[in-house]
Amino acid sequence: MRRRRAGVVIAALVLVAAVVAACNAASAGSRPSSTSKGGTTSPPSSATTTTTTLPASFDVGIHTFAFDETGPAITHVGPTGAGVAGRVLTTEVRYPTLTGSATGEGIDARPTTVGGPYPVIVFAHGWDTEPSDYQTMLDAWVKAGFVVVSPIFPDENATTVAAAGGQGSAAAMTEENDQFNEPGDIAYVLNKLESITTHGWGTTLKGVLDMSDVALAGQSDGANVVAALAYAPGLKSVRAELPVVPKAVAVMSGAAWTDMLSGEAGTYSAGASSPALLQIQSDADGCNVPSSGVDLYASLQSGLTSKWWVTLLGANHLGPYEGVTPWSPVVDAVTTKFFELELGWRSSSLSASSVQTAGTVSGVAQVSTTISSVTVPTVPLISGC
Repeated sequence: MRRRRAGVVIAALVLVAAVVAACNAASAGSRPSSTSKGGTTSPPSSATTTTTTLPASFDVGIHTFAFDETGPAITHVGPTGAGVAGRVLTTEVRYPTLTGSATGEGIDARPTTVGGPYPVIVFAHGWDTEPSDYQTMLDAWVKAGFVVVSPIFPDENATTVAAAGGQGSAAAMTEENDQFNEPGDIAYVLNKLESITTHGWGTTLKGVLDMSDVALAGQSDGANVVAALAYAPGLKSVRAELPVVPKAVAVMSGAAWTDMLSGEAGTYSAGASSPALLQIQSDADGCNVPSSGVDLYASLQSGLTSKWWVTLLGANHLGPYEGVTPWSPVVDAVTTKFFELELGWRSSSLSASSVQTAGTVSGVAQVSTTISSVTVPTVPLISGC
């Protein structure tokens, strides 16, 4: 698969603000455990079952694939800011299992197909983080019966940022521009999932992934990426590379990319065929300030039939998505209900009210379907954030 990379996309787009990203590391926790790469371990025998009844909660299995994308137009930014050929997309796949641990992730645990195949959520992490920083939330989705696919982006992950000099270094900030390659990364990974049984250990996932029911989710820079991929007309050609049209998008502490020439927010639009939107924003976020999130949501809400805006009261930029209470349980619950509703999972009787109820907790979070700049507080941008 060939596609244009950063040199073309950056000509039209630039970051909303470089400051959005640095907050992602303010409370970053553990990094990914060492999991086996695709094909390096023998696949366990597939689970067999005579029932399709879904358990109340699954355990979580995890396997890490190394997808190596090459080609003359495939590059990443590199530690000096120069273009480097190729992209290795280390991709963590979390999946339902019945032989894992109720309190942790079972590396290469035997997948189950009870009640499957399971809908797929592709999650995009933010700058200076990695998927393990969001483990509590990602595991909550798997326990509900979703497969969660998390590519580790080559130049925005915590390990690469540290190697480039850490937050504040010119090289690390330049690497953040690699987010403009990431919509293409998501398209590439989704196409690899279509043929997952040809990738060594991937044979174990036969019958586990339902590639007809796919959602996108992201936080901070990752939220910017999935929002652009789903709703920005300028990424129409990248959307055409997707093997399946996503049915739902969760944008967490994200905003619209801006046009490099005008400095104005890029044009985003939604219509009847656009995926449903759940946008989550803290009213105290000094990294992705509420007004930036509102601008994105306001450009989409009139065109969408299914959409929700969740305000987290008093939370910071990253904490609610990495397990910090009291907001984390609300985020886990409202995102899960949103995906269950829009992907038709678990119960056909779910309605919009289930999302509304899950995202409304007095003093912690509130849900709306319409929003404007006059209904959100003005929050000063955190210096150096």
